[in-house]
Amino acid sequence: MTVKSGEIRALVGGNGSGKSTLSKILGGSVLQDSGEVLLDGHPYAVKSPIEAKHKGVIITSQELSLLPNLNIVENICLCNMDQKRGFLDYYKMEQRTREVLERFGKEHLINKAISMLPANEQYLLELAKALVQTPHVLIVDEITSALHKGEVALVKTILEELKQKGVITLFISHRLNEVFDLCDSVTVLRNGDTVGTFKSAELSEMQLISHMSGRDVTQEHAVECSAIKPGDRKVILEAKVHLEEFDKDIELNIVQGEFIGVAGLDGQGQSEMLRTLFGMRRPVDLTFCGKPLRIHSPSKAIKNGFAFLSGDREREGTFKERSIAENFNAVNNLVLNKKYDEDTDTCLKKNGVKYNSAKDLITSLSGGNQQKVVIARWTYTGAKILLADDPTKGIDIQARREVHETFRKMIQEGTSVIMISSDDEELVETSKMMPFARVIIMYEGQIARTLVGEDINLEAIAASSSGQLSSEVNGR
Repeated sequence: MTVKSGEIRALVGGNGSGKSTLSKILGGSVLQDSGEVLLDGHPYAVKSPIEAKHKGVIITSQELSLLPNLNIVENICLCNMDQKRGFLDYYKMEQRTREVLERFGKEHLINKAISMLPANEQYLLELAKALVQTPHVLIVDEITSALHKGEVALVKTILEELKQKGVITLFISHRLNEVFDLCDSVTVLRNGDTVGTFKSAELSEMQLISHMSGRDVTQEHAVECSAIKPGDRKVILEAKVHLEEFDKDIELNIVQGEFIGVAGLDGQGQSEMLRTLFGMRRPVDLTFCGKPLRIHSPSKAIKNGFAFLSGDREREGTFKERSIAENFNAVNNLVLNKKYDEDTDTCLKKNGVKYNSAKDLITSLSGGNQQKVVIARWTYTGAKILLADDPTKGIDIQARREVHETFRKMIQEGTSVIMISSDDEELVETSKMMPFARVIIMYEGQIARTLVGEDINLEAIAASSSGQLSSEVNGR
């Protein structure tokens, strides 16, 4: 592929297609086996990240390159610390850090500890760290998957500023709407090969998905199941969840085999609600399957038929130092101690995991395949309720569909699924697949609105998320 000066080029493809590997080759952390790279017409064959940085090729890491034992100033300036008379010029470093944080509207973070920041702010710092290095080629690898809509708009503004300066940006994302909104062109990779390069303005989303998957999906639509009335199924869970940050209670009634989408702007209590139900925050009293139950720990929740799936596989999904098999069997071996009907390889392959050996480290897999292992871990526990917190974050469009299909099969077998998503379109599309679905929108620690049927649409979700609770949004 050839990228021009000042061009914003998207790299898309399924998990394991080669996007991150290509980025690591350009960034100097992986050596190329063969071929040639030219930068400004001159051969480019770096053997280390330091060498790549000296040539102006800067990469943001999907796994984050921030060090929690250092403060924000030291993290931002780590790759080019200012010196004065042989000593660190901390005043200059702090000044540069403040300037870049002001571009993000995050200057108030300068004195906070890295470990105390939420994922979205850590990913913004990852980008800020790249910007202070004055990149000639900027490779943005999946940092927007953890960002909120307003922050993605800010990233767009920054990329446009870099474009005006002639900086090349390679943008890797599984969010296709961002590809069309932020990028001039898109190169599709599949299984290590280049499928083609296209102008974003001349390509539809379904055409792009077809190129990524290798099959024509332009006529495919989500399968809409016949509606199931709430009275046709029994109530499996009744709970009053106290959200301490807001000092408010949320009442939940969950029907067997129900899909509940959870929408809302970030920080409105969605994640806290799920984590409380799973026993991660504080004890919670429930009525579960018609009997009183107190959940005081994740172990207690798991033993009673709860499962928890996080989209943040780095912090809450995988054990990096363990094998693929150990990661898959973690819940069973540590909590349930039950025997599966099928062996590990069969279970993993049924969940579409691409790997060489189950004995390999989980880190040998692409990010999407790591998440598939985590999903497989929970789908085999026989859970009655699956609590999923943005589970498809960082997963390609085809893998996302597979996850939705997995959820649909679980629901048909009687499992109830509560899924938070930072992507409103995903909630609308997924709801259409499910036999019985509703979407709740949270605002300031409360359920601001509940949508069912045709009322589940982007306009209604957006309006309720911002506190506009009037039913006029649906034309009524």
